[in-house]
Amino acid sequence: MPEGLEIDHKGKLNGLISSYAEQVLVCTGKSDWTSRIEEDDSGDNLAADLKELIGRGGVYSDPFHNISVLNSSFPSSISRRPEVQTTSAYLLPSFKYVPFLPRVSFDSVQALVRGYLLPEKLHPMHDGLSPIHRDRLVRKEAYQHLLYGVQDVTDVLVLICGHGGRDMRCGIMGPILQKEFENKLPQAGLDVLHGPAIDESVSASPIPGTVGEAPRTARVAQISHIGGHKFAGNVILYLPPTFKNKAGDPHPLAGHGIWYGRIEPKHVEGLIHETIINGSHLKSSLSYVVAVGGVLATVTTILWVSGISGGQGSSRDIINRSTFTAFTITSKEQVSPTAFILTVRSSSSSNSSAGGSARIREAWAHGLWSVEIKQPQLQIARHYTPLPPPFTVSAPKNPTATPTTPTKGDAVAPVGQESGDELRFLIRKMDGGEMSSYLSRLRVGDAVWLRGPHLGFDVARRLGDDGGAGTGTGAGRSVVFLAGGTGVAPALQVARRLLDYDNNVNAASDDGGNERKTLATAVVDKPVISILWANRRSIDALGRRTPAAAGVGSWSIKRLWKRGASEDDSDRGDEKTEEEQLSSLSRQIRDMEKRYPDNFRVRYFVDEEKSFIGAADVITTAATATPREQKSVSRPGQLTTPPAAECPWHSAAALAKLPNDDDASRRSVDGVGGSGSRGPDLLCPCVRTPGERAGVNLLFVSGPDGFIEAYAGPKQWHEGGEMQGPVRGLVGRLTGRQGELDGWLVLKL
Repeated sequence: MPEGLEIDHKGKLNGLISSYAEQVLVCTGKSDWTSRIEEDDSGDNLAADLKELIGRGGVYSDPFHNISVLNSSFPSSISRRPEVQTTSAYLLPSFKYVPFLPRVSFDSVQALVRGYLLPEKLHPMHDGLSPIHRDRLVRKEAYQHLLYGVQDVTDVLVLICGHGGRDMRCGIMGPILQKEFENKLPQAGLDVLHGPAIDESVSASPIPGTVGEAPRTARVAQISHIGGHKFAGNVILYLPPTFKNKAGDPHPLAGHGIWYGRIEPKHVEGLIHETIINGSHLKSSLSYVVAVGGVLATVTTILWVSGISGGQGSSRDIINRSTFTAFTITSKEQVSPTAFILTVRSSSSSNSSAGGSARIREAWAHGLWSVEIKQPQLQIARHYTPLPPPFTVSAPKNPTATPTTPTKGDAVAPVGQESGDELRFLIRKMDGGEMSSYLSRLRVGDAVWLRGPHLGFDVARRLGDDGGAGTGTGAGRSVVFLAGGTGVAPALQVARRLLDYDNNVNAASDDGGNERKTLATAVVDKPVISILWANRRSIDALGRRTPAAAGVGSWSIKRLWKRGASEDDSDRGDEKTEEEQLSSLSRQIRDMEKRYPDNFRVRYFVDEEKSFIGAADVITTAATATPREQKSVSRPGQLTTPPAAECPWHSAAALAKLPNDDDASRRSVDGVGGSGSRGPDLLCPCVRTPGERAGVNLLFVSGPDGFIEAYAGPKQWHEGGEMQGPVRGLVGRLTGRQGELDGWLVLKL
């Protein structure tokens, strides 16, 4: 492989790519294309026409009925009327072949979409659309009669990503795998067909006589970008509904498509034998072992078995990264005039295992993560960061302590073992914000649709497990958050992961006769987390103790809307119940400050009070953000050994070039649970002293795009991914000063 384009043999494959209701395979007769097939202007471009109708923003676009449009190296069929230009296409897994799609008008493209590609029945989330709009989005059989010669697919189709114009890994692997399949399929008893599926220019009348059993046939082609280039070679096997096994019985995978990643030539023979010939079912782990020339080799599915698993949606978990699943709103708490906390729970208890959602537990153990929430009417989705669950304590030694006011002698309750069925989101309704306005209109009992979880930066790995002078995650190092508005949610996620998580990992069970780790013994080996939280209005500064003109910390619906009572009576009532009137998020922030007075700090900045985060605030916070137990060890931010320039975990230069924030795909995992346990730092080239783990202090900038751009510069889009890009803005100017932010890594969220 070319340097820098190695195959990823370690990352988890399942659920990385969205599932599709249908794939349209355009027969171009070419084996490579421009990076974006819809931008190819070298001739007829059916893919571009289809994407105009069913792609993002298209008139027939439906987020609940995803359609993938691909180019293929299959040649188009030849019509008996060569003067009429036509193009052929496969529709999978409908297993239909459209041999002659006229390219003289757009009407034929409309007929293909409305007659074959639209859903026969709309998703329930479309119930709110007008009858005319709903009617336009469903399939109409009448359009099918406008296309000539459509027939069922009876050949096995082997599709290999060979899109070298998009990624050289597939450009190299595609032709090699195509040749290997074409060599091995005949040995397994399948005739490999070449050329057009139909050629009316040379067709002849059938020879009369007895018709024997038709031989099993296959066609092999290269296709354009399907995702997962770093897992090349990517192979999809489509077995037609009429396909039978060696015994003549219906094949167990007939009528389905199976998508594989990391296929090499040595795997081909075993893959044909196990999947096409024997029809082996996939195991629950979505991997199985095949025999290759007497040697065992593991082949792992990258996505889905069409019609069987639907990607991650096949799992019994309540949430997955491939499809949107229904959650029910169980609570809606107004925490300020413009902000509210939405609490949701899985709508389908039958899909939830006894232990709750394993994926959500893994996400909390990872640290930073988000989910997508869909707005079905406008067919858009936005990422939202869940708030950490409220803190609880078990068996308090102080009988006067309550779950919301833990003391340093109380045992820390397990973190990462929550049921995971319930999620909380801090949402601010913005003028003109389609998504926030939609969510603000929902009521308790309404359904919302979630997809995820999407893991972000691995904070513990970047900060340094067992690093610095202490023994816990990030001990002796610091985290600073510049948070704007609802950007405080990821800051609280990080605090939860770094301050609470290790108490669960290191605490022994009381049932085993061992003493639990207490807060008093846990805080010494933890980092300091400082949050500089900026809001436009003082009433949004949740958890702030110093009262402002608007009554920060005691805002409530009761106070805002109370009418008819005297001012004195109102004040006395509020004074008596001030603690009760605090929002759940205000209490959660204050609880963190009580539990970790030396490790968790929040400073508030309010636009209407002319208080803004400035350079001096950032420098002062970075200089003082260190546990008092560690102050005698070293100057804050000063590391024993600077990180290697090429290190993707600790180098600012390398971070700026990463394609996304998905550290889970870059992590070296030891295979145990996937919930934060790691193997050797194989991907970290940093030099370290004996007993030291590589790590750096972290400065996060989180909030609206304008906030991030002002303080750290904008993120950059590159080939569909959001890169960090160079650090600019206020923080960028500070990093340019000698010694101001040495040893700090800036991350934009």
